[in-house]
Amino acid sequence: MVIYGGKVNGEEIVLGGHLWLSKVAEELKCYKDVKVIRLPGPRVEKNRIKNIVNAYLEGFRVLKTSPDAIIIDAGKDGNAALAFLHTFLSRKSKIYFPFHHYEPTQVGKHSNFISYTFAKLLLIITNKLNEKLWREASALFVVSNTTKTEISRKLRIPPDKLVLTGSSLEMHENMFPRTNKDIDFLCIGRVGKFSHLIEIWREIRKIKPDANFHMAGIGRDNPIVNELEKIGNFRHHGIVSEEEKVQLFKSSKVFIFPSVYEGFGIAVAEALSYGLPVVAWDLPVYDEIWGKSVALRKVRLGDCNSFAKEATFTLENFEELAKEARTTSKKLKTSWKDVGKIVHDTLLEQLKKT
Repeated sequence: MVIYGGKVNGEEIVLGGHLWLSKVAEELKCYKDVKVIRLPGPRVEKNRIKNIVNAYLEGFRVLKTSPDAIIIDAGKDGNAALAFLHTFLSRKSKIYFPFHHYEPTQVGKHSNFISYTFAKLLLIITNKLNEKLWREASALFVVSNTTKTEISRKLRIPPDKLVLTGSSLEMHENMFPRTNKDIDFLCIGRVGKFSHLIEIWREIRKIKPDANFHMAGIGRDNPIVNELEKIGNFRHHGIVSEEEKVQLFKSSKVFIFPSVYEGFGIAVAEALSYGLPVVAWDLPVYDEIWGKSVALRKVRLGDCNSFAKEATFTLENFEELAKEARTTSKKLKTSWKDVGKIVHDTLLEQLKKT
């Protein structure tokens, strides 16, 4: 079996889909009836053509191993390349695909019509190949019932093809001693996935001018970061190690997470487990996973002023909300071992049918 994507080597931060795939790979390696080969996803650079070339080179490397099964989370270019190559190479390999949420893709800004048209054409081809991969996959693993309903409806995939695995989180509670909480607001994740981040921080500073805001993850060179720096009292740490991520959680008071597309929210789970109350957009999945909790404060999507008010209220009351945050995190009963077993049993059951 090939696990294609996720973290293979190194100690850099992983969240969301990469974390899920990495932890599942670790769990599957514990089973004696499965031989697991872990291969990294294709390198991602600023040059789109290079990314596509890398995706096809790595896709060929994956299929050359002629695995019985492939679990793939290699990014849209990586998935598209594998979908195309799978038509001609190693057709007997069963493909499995973890789905965390549905997120539409768009063409970014371009300097002229020709480059925009070319990018649009590439996007259409990539999307078609990704759809081909989903249709041909033996099963799609989903992390919540919310995701299952969304994927079935929006992508028109039969519900019986969607296997609910859930997700979990990993704690490093004893890695560092208790530290001073000198960070008011923390956000971890890819900058581009967050909605209205600039407006939220601007409104927070109007209410509480001395507040500070730290981020970590992909996107340090994103123009949004420049705008946040102009507003002031902001620092982006870039891609950090797992140890540095833990230190950030332990040094922070409130976790803000204005993400629109979430099928579970592993970053939210981690924040709650470290005693950080969370302010987020009101997404259905949070009620499914965490129920009602004063430590997870949900705001109507797009209402930046209310988001800022909730964030400052949470900051002023974070000490009493921290205990509730830890209590809320314990509602998550699923372990990575549980997730790995569901994936393992699904794979073995389907391989026996062939």
